[in-house]
Amino acid sequence: MRIARVVVGLALVAFGVWLVSSPSLVAEWLSRPQETVSERINLRASWGGTVLGLGAFVAWLPALAPWPRTAIGLLLWAMAGIGAARAVGFVLDGRPDGLQWVWLIAEVVLVVVAAVALVVMARRAAARRAGVESNG
Repeated sequence: MRIARVVVGLALVAFGVWLVSSPSLVAEWLSRPQETVSERINLRASWGGTVLGLGAFVAWLPALAPWPRTAIGLLLWAMAGIGAARAVGFVLDGRPDGLQWVWLIAEVVLVVVAAVALVVMARRAAARRAGVESNG
């Protein structure tokens, strides 16, 4: 089951990367505007980045339980995918406006906070297991 989940996740990552690299195609499929730099960056981030992040989440997910780890992991990977796609847009599309910078900073902050939360949760779980093992 784990191997299938990783394969599906990596397939989604690959599809997300393709969508990030094809904002004109995404715009055509969805009848979305793409005339401005911000519109192109948003197409990359909102569609390709989301698929990329969800694929990474599926590939990473160790198990659904405990649910707080799952929720925090979903936040981390979704924001990482969207932020990475937005950063690609900055490089390929040029001069992002101020709002694009706000979004990117928010995505980076959310990834860092989620990563710290996952580390804290893992350390607490390890400490609980160690306490149970030493008492058992």
